Amino acid sequence: MRNPIPLCVPFEQRAIAARHGALFDRDQKCWLIEQDRASVLEAFLPYRYRRDRSAPYIRPWMVPQSLWGHNLRALLAREDWDRIRKDTYARAGSRCRVCGGRGPRWPVEADEGWDYDDTRRIQTLKGVIALCPDCHAVRHWGKTMTEGRSEQALDWMVEINGWTRAQARQCADDAMALWHRRSDHTDWQCDIAWAVRTYGVQTLTAGEAEARRINRQFVAQAQARFEVRHDRRDDLDHFVTGR
Repeated sequence: MRNPIPLCVPFEQRAIAARHGALFDRDQKCWLIEQDRASVLEAFLPYRYRRDRSAPYIRPWMVPQSLWGHNLRALLAREDWDRIRKDTYARAGSRCRVCGGRGPRWPVEADEGWDYDDTRRIQTLKGVIALCPDCHAVRHWGKTMTEGRSEQALDWMVEINGWTRAQARQCADDAMALWHRRSDHTDWQCDIAWAVRTYGVQTLTAGEAEARRINRQFVAQAQARFEVRHDRRDDLDHFVTGR
């Protein structure tokens, strides 16, 4: 197959992929289609190959510090979160929705997509998508940076978005500046109504307290990492505020 493109095909829709010319590669554990025929299966295409998408396909999208820990894993019962993340993997055929790849240890991870109202300071859940570890590392830029993996994440943005190194660096710097502005406020609220509507789940009574506990833990971890990181000190100054 010339110029094959990986597809995100749910198991129950594999017949549709085959009918339109996709082939299953057993070694890669992936459905593939030739690039010049990909438009017939656009719904299964990773974002970087879709005609209705444009770069950036992946970029840092950082959660304000006061909302660290406010996620579905903390706010929902374990079985409800497991159901949502496993459904996310299945809908993507266990491939990354951005690049179509898979991770070396586990195929994909569930990433929550948030929208931010900077006037009312409300973080609203818009959905959950499957990402490979490399794309996920770009999204969670702060964690990636404090772990000393920012250079690899910049390389990945260059590859997936078709950017220059300077463009990737500027995008990361812009994301960091936005995070600083949002982290100056501690009155952010978290709205997960999407999960309630879509999956019929309910927030745990103790969920908010658990989210605050995790927030304190994440801040402490960031502070500890900061102590041994000196190359991006300007980016990390919020991590030692204890807010």
